[in-house]
Amino acid sequence: EQSKYNDILILPVLDTYKTLTEKIKRSFVWLNDQYDYGLNFKYVLKCDDDSYVNLLMLPQEIIAIENSYLNSDLKYPFKPKSEQNNPYLSTSMQVNDKEIKGKYLSVYWGYFSGSAKIKTKGKWKENDWIASDRYTPYALGGGYILSKNLISYVAKNTEDLRSFNSEDVSVGFWLAPINNILRIHDIRFDTEWISRSCRNTHLIIHNLSQQEMRKIYNNYVQHKTLCSEEVDKRSYYIYNWSVPPSQCCKPINENINS
Repeated sequence: EQSKYNDILILPVLDTYKTLTEKIKRSFVWLNDQYDYGLNFKYVLKCDDDSYVNLLMLPQEIIAIENSYLNSDLKYPFKPKSEQNNPYLSTSMQVNDKEIKGKYLSVYWGYFSGSAKIKTKGKWKENDWIASDRYTPYALGGGYILSKNLISYVAKNTEDLRSFNSEDVSVGFWLAPINNILRIHDIRFDTEWISRSCRNTHLIIHNLSQQEMRKIYNNYVQHKTLCSEEVDKRSYYIYNWSVPPSQCCKPINENINS
């Protein structure tokens, strides 16, 4: 891949789970530096190499988010009709100026967790977490999207940002106090530690084997759908931003296949 396309960023970091947060920091620094050299991006999708990304549908959804929120004249609390009728999304704006318009917002978009308890064992163990008895709300690491402004914020402050064992937890913690941010919880980001389901509406599906990924790809090439059969294995939730994070995530047990 690298010899043919030269499209892999190779960092001087040992490739282990414990170095993921350092890799994220260095990647964000590199991306921010490249902006000065002509790499003109608006968003960054971070995902794992065992995540399948629906590259045909995702750009369309980014445009839809921009049209509904960022390019509109809507003001706080920013609940367009498209969201009220959308079964996939729930959003939260963090702003000081209630008159702010969408074009000034940065986007943090994924499948959020707010009720996760602090891990005390295994590779996710956090020895030094003192902020609270739960993790700060964060988008799960199987795949999430950040606006360029958020990448730049992390890159410019990387030396002063506390690193935790899990990179997705770290990113959520770093962005917790940021003003003018739109958090989008989207159930089409199937990005938990194990896949919840196979749905043709999914934008990202995480924790797939090579065989599973090829099956999804081949099915899309042949039939223009991700799944040969839509199957729900685990519950999902719509994040409730109006309650404390510990109460955010009540499972919806519809259509679970036993």
